[in-house]
Amino acid sequence: MKLLTFKAANLRQAMALVRRELGDEATIVSTQTNPVSGEARIVAARQQDANDPRLGQVAMAPEQRFDQVLETLLLHGVPMILADRLAQAAADMEPRTPIASLAGALALDFSFSPIDVTEDNQRLMLVGPPGSGKTLALVKLAARALMARRSVQILTTDLKRAGAVEQLSAFAKIMGQEVFITETADEMAQFMARIPKRTVVLVDSPGVNHRSATEMDNLFEFVNAAPAEPVLVLGAGMDAMEAADTAMAFGELGIKRMLFTRTDTTGRLGALLAAMESAGLAIAGTTGSADPIDGFFPVQASDLSDLLYGEVLSLRNDLPMRDDAERRARDLDHLIGEGETEINLALPAEG
Repeated sequence: MKLLTFKAANLRQAMALVRRELGDEATIVSTQTNPVSGEARIVAARQQDANDPRLGQVAMAPEQRFDQVLETLLLHGVPMILADRLAQAAADMEPRTPIASLAGALALDFSFSPIDVTEDNQRLMLVGPPGSGKTLALVKLAARALMARRSVQILTTDLKRAGAVEQLSAFAKIMGQEVFITETADEMAQFMARIPKRTVVLVDSPGVNHRSATEMDNLFEFVNAAPAEPVLVLGAGMDAMEAADTAMAFGELGIKRMLFTRTDTTGRLGALLAAMESAGLAIAGTTGSADPIDGFFPVQASDLSDLLYGEVLSLRNDLPMRDDAERRARDLDHLIGEGETEINLALPAEG
């Protein structure tokens, strides 16, 4: 089940949008109406047929599970060698449904360490490449902490991007918060030392080009000085190989966890698995909504399996791009060259 958010001037118009997009089979998850403006917000989903074997909820023999999990992962653009390993692990699992066995395989292969800003002494510094969604992710974490009645302190070191401070300040103002600017690593460390320990501290940082030694050195100075955990933020829609390279570069700074943004606008999620594998980083959560106070999701193995299978029907309706097919063929040649199991993979016909 994939959740969608609908907004309109009033509840009647919002319901009309739900029916138009999802039909009469839509499941309403929640509704909210602004008591002043009357604006309405509905979270809804189209109920899918659990008996459709493509959704991974029908028990299968190990060989069938292997085939279906492998196909699902390849649809997401997961590199062939990684997809084959996960599919084999899923086939060997006790759960007989592909979605549950994939969750088991993911739990064995990867680390899951969800961010919990409702706990004491949470101090996080969000880092990543330009445009990865760090600022909005920080706002979502701040909103989550405030709703749990935690004290929150927001800092930024992003003085490079035009309008960065103003954007973060505008979001913070909505939540009744103030943004503090720290220009140097020492200034940030001194400022954070004065913040009460139980306060949730969230630090926004400038987008960094991981191919620039100067920018990475400057980021390392902040990461090394800050009494806060650096968390890598990547957009879920990245190319899988590029995500892997980026995660490896940032991982050299001592980063242990990462979160992915824009999962609501991304169909193929191969970048998540490729990045996690290449750098050995734990996934801390995902974001999937433009609403600044909503859409942060802590992730465990079962949640990631649900995400992968939640897109499977729409992906099966898309023809793979030729460059994707050729890349997978190269991966297959590499796989066979290493003496692994041979898999037949048909390329799409031209035209």
